Amino acid sequence: MHLHKLIYQFKVLADKKTFTAAAEKLCISQPTLTQNIQRLESALEVSLVIREGKGLSLTLYGERLYQHGCLLDRSYRQAMQDIDILKRSHRQTLVLECGHAWSHGVLFSLMQSYVQSYPDIRMVIRNSNSTLGQQHLLKGECDLALGAIPPADAQISSIHYIPVITTRFKLFCPLEHSLAGAKKITTEQLNQCNWVRLRHEAGEEEADDPLLCAIAPERVRFEVYSVSTAITLAKQNHCLLALPLQLEAEAKSRGLKVLDVAETLTTFVSGIMYIDDALKYAHKKAFIDTLIASRDQF
Repeated sequence: MHLHKLIYQFKVLADKKTFTAAAEKLCISQPTLTQNIQRLESALEVSLVIREGKGLSLTLYGERLYQHGCLLDRSYRQAMQDIDILKRSHRQTLVLECGHAWSHGVLFSLMQSYVQSYPDIRMVIRNSNSTLGQQHLLKGECDLALGAIPPADAQISSIHYIPVITTRFKLFCPLEHSLAGAKKITTEQLNQCNWVRLRHEAGEEEADDPLLCAIAPERVRFEVYSVSTAITLAKQNHCLLALPLQLEAEAKSRGLKVLDVAETLTTFVSGIMYIDDALKYAHKKAFIDTLIASRDQF
């Protein structure tokens, strides 16, 4: 069996975390997958996975091969897409994955001028957190990820990170809430209230959103994926809601009030994440340049 097929099987194994799930995804038996991973390790003369009960983790060699496996899979997907474009004259596509702070704000106004400049581009916008965005970049499932930039020691060497905005969360409540007029609200007071938790869509892959505001799990009454839905539920059910700074105007216009909390909420840097492949396409590079040139509008 050619090595590239074995590398793809290894990539699926790393994605699915267990031999059983990976074998099911690949439509092969678990013993066959185990033998193929052993063949790959033998051919490369390194150990790629460490078995941990029913799960597994990657060795240093496995982590590096996984990155290359993602690039190979991306090249395959891009090849299929390019052939499909030639056969069917499809529009070129720009796939964005972004957090709520991006999709509710100046991004759409920037897109208006971009769309006018590139009328043949079909844009796909997905809701995603920073962790999933980076994973999908490596897998070739999106072109750009817009979200919280991880610290230097957690960044992936094949991904470019460009800071654009600095933001933080604010806490909101309905005007009629008992904490609406309170000063320097403590964590203990917050944990006596019900919450709406705004999350990102995870799809098939589960990834916890970074909680920049501690919420007691038992106090979460609603868990939703839409900003509009979150604001409506908070207002109608007298719940608290944590939102990015960029959504303050929208929250206030719909009847929510900023809470005066004693604890300073975490500030983080958000920006553009992409891999070198994006720069090969003029329309993708142009969108990156548009965001960088418009930093002062955020």
